[in-house]
Amino acid sequence: MGEHLLAVGFDLDYTLWDQSPFAGSFFDAIAGELAGRLGCPEPQVAAAFHGAMGQLTLRHPQLFDAALRRLGAWDAALVAELVDRYHRHRPSALAYPGAEETLWHLAGRGYLLFLVTDGFSGTQRHKVEALGISPCFHHMIFTGDLPPEARKPSPIPFQLACAHLGVAPARSAYVADNPLCDFAGPRQLGMLTIGVSTGPFAALAVPAEQGPHLRIGTVQDLQGLL
Repeated sequence: MGEHLLAVGFDLDYTLWDQSPFAGSFFDAIAGELAGRLGCPEPQVAAAFHGAMGQLTLRHPQLFDAALRRLGAWDAALVAELVDRYHRHRPSALAYPGAEETLWHLAGRGYLLFLVTDGFSGTQRHKVEALGISPCFHHMIFTGDLPPEARKPSPIPFQLACAHLGVAPARSAYVADNPLCDFAGPRQLGMLTIGVSTGPFAALAVPAEQGPHLRIGTVQDLQGLL
């Protein structure tokens, strides 16, 4: 399978680690403060934020609006404040079991490893720092640094990664979890796409051309695949 591949790229959230505790740690960190500011019991504040995330998923742009509306306390300035504080939140984080080991295993096999991750670039850098995985990668692209039209599902960040590494897209693979945005761009370039069945999008049904070429359980399964 991997004999013709030179480079392997990875998504971050729900591919290399479980994103949910990151959001939960932020909600829990601000619940007491917000409870005092809004005059609500702290458990009610925490439940509103966790409930909104469960309903909308973390990627939804109106998550903080929805949580505050649950509390009857929506305010545009407070939403903007929470979004800014969320972007600056520094998590304590652990990669999925075997994920970091797999990255080092592939690097040891001679593959060039790269990261392409969406989201606010400062937040994503904090996550990579907390996970301690940056030394595994030969190149990292945080699409929050790029113009909106160059973010997933655009092929542009994958073109940039391959160009930086000096590898043809056809000799590269990309491993990710979300068929709504992760696979269309690399597929356009002729990259092999590999879907992991971790995270909230594992059971999402999409047209075949929008999904990955191959599906595995976890990143650790790459050790037997490549």
